Amino acid sequence: MAGSVARLCGTLCVLISIQWTGAADIFEAIQSNDPEKIQEALDAGVDINSIQEGSGMTPLMSSVLGGAEKSVKFLLEKGADVTIGEKDGYTPMHGAGFQGRAEIAKILIEHRLDPSDRHTDGYTPIFRAAWGGEKRHTQTVKVLLEAGVPYNEEGKDGKLPIEMTGNKRTQKLLKKWMKKTLKAKMSTGGEEGAEPAKAAPEGEL
Repeated sequence: MAGSVARLCGTLCVLISIQWTGAADIFEAIQSNDPEKIQEALDAGVDINSIQEGSGMTPLMSSVLGGAEKSVKFLLEKGADVTIGEKDGYTPMHGAGFQGRAEIAKILIEHRLDPSDRHTDGYTPIFRAAWGGEKRHTQTVKVLLEAGVPYNEEGKDGKLPIEMTGNKRTQKLLKKWMKKTLKAKMSTGGEEGAEPAKAAPEGEL
């Protein structure tokens, strides 16, 4: 009896070890941005929604934050759960905003993720991007605006993105978007934002 229990425990330990090794492998694979390596990990039985110890991130969230576009596309096509947040509850769209991942934001929106997803802290992805100081953050704000996020989307306590950004490029973009939106409203006599404003040229970001 004792021998059988020992053998069972040994087998379980091996299986657990394999599981954790596989989980580690999938996180290495996504950062390599190589779908074939990700597929190898999945074929080995690794859960596509494995939670990384410490960060609490799924492979999808990790690939978004790391800017691994091919990994993001592949994981979405394979059915990765887009609703799982990391340890603080931030989901992939928020991650794209935080890191200024404009192209990845486009991919997420194409897969029907809500560009106005609101976190429990009261803010949406456009605020995450507006807080960033790099050009890539402004480009991400632009992607969100083009997806229909209002330039005057309210955050916690009614604050607006333009009130909370110190990025000059982002300020310029939001001001231009506001003017075009108001102009469209006046010309159509409809609701504000009823006619989408055109994007600012890339060179003006």
